[in-house]
Amino acid sequence: MIRRQVVAIALTVVVAAVIGLLYLEAIAQSRATRPAWMLTRDVSTGALLEAEDVKQIRIPDTGDRFVVLQRSPLHRRAAHDMRAGTLLTPDDLLDRDLAQIPLTVRAAPDLSVGDRLDVYAAVGGRTVLVGRHLVVVAAGRPLSVLVPTADEPDWISLQANDVPLFAAKSDGAGVPDEGGVVVDDAVEELADAARGAVAGATPAAAPPPPAAASPGAGGPAGR
Repeated sequence: MIRRQVVAIALTVVVAAVIGLLYLEAIAQSRATRPAWMLTRDVSTGALLEAEDVKQIRIPDTGDRFVVLQRSPLHRRAAHDMRAGTLLTPDDLLDRDLAQIPLTVRAAPDLSVGDRLDVYAAVGGRTVLVGRHLVVVAAGRPLSVLVPTADEPDWISLQANDVPLFAAKSDGAGVPDEGGVVVDDAVEELADAARGAVAGATPAAAPPPPAAASPGAGGPAGR
């Protein structure tokens, strides 16, 4: 009898201990956090993040886990415009080593910081696409744009040799990868496109003919 009581007490102690451990684990999980980074002020596309732009916080590590940036974003550049209070993710930062270079262009649309450009060079009677989707970080004259660090010497060479450059505001979508367009070919292709646009236009509806006048209408009264 005593032995059964001892076994029952031991089992009770074991069950209570297990329940207690599970309860403590649940509490620990509910209080678990993980590191994250949050913007402290608005930033524009291409902005270099400094200490005053971000702060590290901790967020609950419960429920649905969403991806946040855990490594420091300092001295990395924003991939798009963001507002203060944004929790950063890896996709919010440009993932390549970039250099900021001055760029003098012969013609460009009105530009603002954060705009993206396609840049063309006119060389030997041809116009060649030399830069796609470049981020503007200063919109003065000259422009300042971000280019891959590996391409920096090539861009400096274009500037040093005064190669005529032209820019178009673009998101990069739908722009063909051309090896270069000769002026005569460009004129012919644009003319073909213009002719096609005219041929495909819906002609304006002709105005209806005037209604026939009734006999005697507006004339002298018949006798």
